[in-house]
Amino acid sequence: MKKILFVIYQAPCGTIWPNEGFRTAFGMYGEDIEPEVLFIDQGVVSVAKETEPSKLGLFSLKMVQKYIKKYGTKVFAEKESLEKFKVRELDENFQSEVISRHQAKEMIHNYDFVIFM
Repeated sequence: MKKILFVIYQAPCGTIWPNEGFRTAFGMYGEDIEPEVLFIDQGVVSVAKETEPSKLGLFSLKMVQKYIKKYGTKVFAEKESLEKFKVRELDENFQSEVISRHQAKEMIHNYDFVIFM
């Protein structure tokens, strides 16, 4: 099975990339491709507990969270970005694993494909 990593670095405010990253990742299951999602830079705001995309004019991420649970999609958030953007509490429904920038750099080399969004 091939592995693919979606790296989302843009904030949920004013962009579609957090939603599109998940939508595309979930489509991979039908193709025998194992997707994972990594949030870095401003993208980490997407997994903050106080972020409600529907208030920002974006699609609700509640459906995304249901699919994360259903498929067991791994979600990672970069520690340094969380600190930089003062994200103190993560929404537990994303089941995010916090990793360091160094771990994220090493992780990228373990995938067949890496897509930055």
